[in-house]
Amino acid sequence: MARIAAGDRHAFDLLAKRHLNRVYSIARVMVKRQADAEDVAQDVFTRLWIYGPKWVDGKSAFTTWLYRIVVNCCNDHLRKNKNSGAEVPENLPSGDPNGEAILSQRQTEVRVRAALQSLPERQRIAVTLTYFQGLTNPEAAAAMDMHIKALEGLLVRARKTMRGMLEEERAEDARKLGTAS
Repeated sequence: MARIAAGDRHAFDLLAKRHLNRVYSIARVMVKRQADAEDVAQDVFTRLWIYGPKWVDGKSAFTTWLYRIVVNCCNDHLRKNKNSGAEVPENLPSGDPNGEAILSQRQTEVRVRAALQSLPERQRIAVTLTYFQGLTNPEAAAAMDMHIKALEGLLVRARKTMRGMLEEERAEDARKLGTAS
């Protein structure tokens, strides 16, 4: 980061290559659409270049600081684009011998993503950082600039809400199957 703060483009390129996938995957979960996640990732690395001199070695881990930038960029994007729609998943190729299992897995993923997207913003961020990105609770709390107990409260409420939504959908599917027979 010291080299980036001094304007070293090669150091910036190395850092961007090292962290691009994680930045994009956090953004992808939070902002729904692929194109929007790509825009957010670009914004993150633009801010990283601009604000690089503000990072203080030893104050926090670089990744914590980076995730804070990602969360801020996602929040900014979501505020600016409140009505952006969810992306439709790709269809399964026909003739796949494991098609039914793959389709079931994709349907589950779509339901989990929909439940995640319906959560309040801070709960969605907490779940994304801890469960989808593998951050520890202290790391996620630092990235969200909150106390660890507050993060844990968000996670408890998010799990309860998502569990209820997914159980409701499962029950609805069972009712539909019962009427279709």
